[in-house]
Amino acid sequence: MSIKTTITVTGLDEVTSSMLALQSTEVRRRAINAGADDALVVVKKYYGVGGSALWSGTGPTQGAGRKKTQWWRKVESNWSVASTSSTGATLSNINTDGFSHKITGGTISAKRAKFLTIPIVPEAHGLSAKTYSKTIKPLFRVKNLLVQEDKDGKIKPIFVLKKSVTQKAWKGALPPEKTYLDAYAAGVLDTLIAESEK
Repeated sequence: MSIKTTITVTGLDEVTSSMLALQSTEVRRRAINAGADDALVVVKKYYGVGGSALWSGTGPTQGAGRKKTQWWRKVESNWSVASTSSTGATLSNINTDGFSHKITGGTISAKRAKFLTIPIVPEAHGLSAKTYSKTIKPLFRVKNLLVQEDKDGKIKPIFVLKKSVTQKAWKGALPPEKTYLDAYAAGVLDTLIAESEK
């Protein structure tokens, strides 16, 4: 499920705010838009440079056999300038499943099915139990697990079934606030200076 994630970009220093207030509506709009665009570049760059390493952890799906989902690319590309106003801008990320939960943490509960299927081996990373069962190896239920039978007849747990899971907020899920606020302020100021030199 996609939930809109937003960050607000405001906070010009007194001199820049005064310069902005003296401009026409059109110049103010261009300056704010330039600042918002510069902040957006910084936010996207944070995820682009960090790549999948931003989301690397130590859980059971790490290790050999893990398939990369390129989820981080969605986080990077789905940011946009949602709106601007006379006091700042709002950047948002709407279409990245699970991203808002990385920021806030919290409890995820089973809604459409009786249980959540939590992968516990690297090969199951990024796959639903249904997809895994159809494309890799058939799964069957043993107590609170979905398991597969290996070649030697041994049972290997692949997913654990839970009614809910509680996760902590992910450290570094958002770029440092100062980076995009500074970019916003610099973009506004550069535009105002360019206008004054015309």
